[in-house]
This record gives sequence, C-alpha cells and structure tokens, in this order.
Amino acid sequence: MKTLICQSCGWPFTKATVGTNRDKSDNTDFCRDCYQDGAFTDKSLNLHQLEVKLLEMAEMHEDISLEEAQQLIKKLPELKRWRMDHI
Repeated sequence: MKTLICQSCGWPFTKATVGTNRDKSDNTDFCRDCYQDGAFTDKSLNLHQLEVKLLEMAEMHEDISLEEAQQLIKKLPELKRWRMDHI
C-alpha cells in the first residue's frame, strides 16, 4: 500500500486514513485528521499554529523527535495547503 504525505500537516498516511471529499470519495491529498467531508477540520489553523502544534507533539510523544518535527516544519511551506502560488 502506497504511503501518502498529507498536503496540510506533512504526516505520512495510508488509504485507511485518507481524507474525504463532500461526496465521501477519497481525497488523497490530505489525511482524515486534516480534511473531512470536503473541508479542513480546522479551518482557522495557520502555518505558525501548525508549527507550534508539531513542536508540542514532539515534546509530548515518543513517536516524533524534536529533530523530525523541525525537518517537517521546514517542508510545510511546500505543501498544497500552505503554498502561496494560488494567490
């Protein structure tokens, strides 16, 4: 099974944790934690808030290190949700 990268949070996900469109079809750009029923689950989330959230997760959970969180943060501006090329 192909591992996908969420174009909002940057976390890897699989077909089992894929986001959904309004018509309940799979949206392979986003994980279900970020995108459900055709909308972002946290519409007010901005890039800085996501960065803080990732750093907090690294402090609280053993499954992500501070280094991994920092590497992920560097890649966030390249993801579809955060790119500025649509402006």
